[in-house]
Amino acid sequence: MTIDIDTASIVTDTDGLTTHLKTPDFFDVAKYPKANFTSTKIEPATTAGATHTVTGNLDLHGVKKSISFPATIQVAPDAASVSAEFAINRKDFGINYTGKANDLIRDEVVMKLTVKAPRKQ
Repeated sequence: MTIDIDTASIVTDTDGLTTHLKTPDFFDVAKYPKANFTSTKIEPATTAGATHTVTGNLDLHGVKKSISFPATIQVAPDAASVSAEFAINRKDFGINYTGKANDLIRDEVVMKLTVKAPRKQ
């Protein structure tokens, strides 16, 4: 499974913050318009609340790292769907804000993933 993510899709509950997160201070969506995730392993989940654990390589902000996260995967005759909500550490991907002390900004960034893909016939 390979997923391309439009980095301009960043959303917060404050318009000004959403705009600021898109600048070079944080995600720099002009320089890095896409993030990419390629799965390397999908296994049955061992924790409650998810059907699977997905492991793969996330390429974000010019840095590629292996991550794992819980996901709910459903396969129907016509499509497969994946939904997940998890956090990554922004500093792991070189996203550091020099305008204020980094300890004033949360390191964890919540990622929400909803995919519905038609099955190959």
